[in-house]
Amino acid sequence: MVPRSRHPHPMPLGSSYWKLWTSSGFSNLADGVFSIALPLVAIQLTQSPSLIAGLVVAARLPWLVFALTAGALADRLDRRTLMLVANLVRAILLLALVAVLLLGISSIWALYCVAFLVGVSETIYDTSAQSILPQIVQRDQLSRANGRLYAVELTANQFAGPLSAEC
Repeated sequence: MVPRSRHPHPMPLGSSYWKLWTSSGFSNLADGVFSIALPLVAIQLTQSPSLIAGLVVAARLPWLVFALTAGALADRLDRRTLMLVANLVRAILLLALVAVLLLGISSIWALYCVAFLVGVSETIYDTSAQSILPQIVQRDQLSRANGRLYAVELTANQFAGPLSAEC
């Protein structure tokens, strides 16, 4: 039988970890809402199923194209700053999109640009969040901390975000 932990009661992960966990949860919740809301906005601009489906591709393409670059940035720059800047960029992009929609001057191509740039920011944020773990938790806590961080990212992004967008 393999012991689960060296300690009968695992050491607490600490306040820095829980701040990261909370930040990541909210960030990924917003990503999940965005992934559902964007095609719904696109329906107001076009009736083309291909163009609407292309938005999903535009939002996910940065993971394929920029994941290695995001990892290099997370290795070379301050991860907290990267995470903050990535979320600020997302907020600015979404506020600009809302303004464009309210002014009635939006187009499907503007949605494509926003989807792609939000995807780039999401890639940088999530990569930095995973990369910062060794700085904020002990080495023997990494697998537990990483598992919990991934669980909140997946739950917020794939389940809670889309669910709350439909409500």
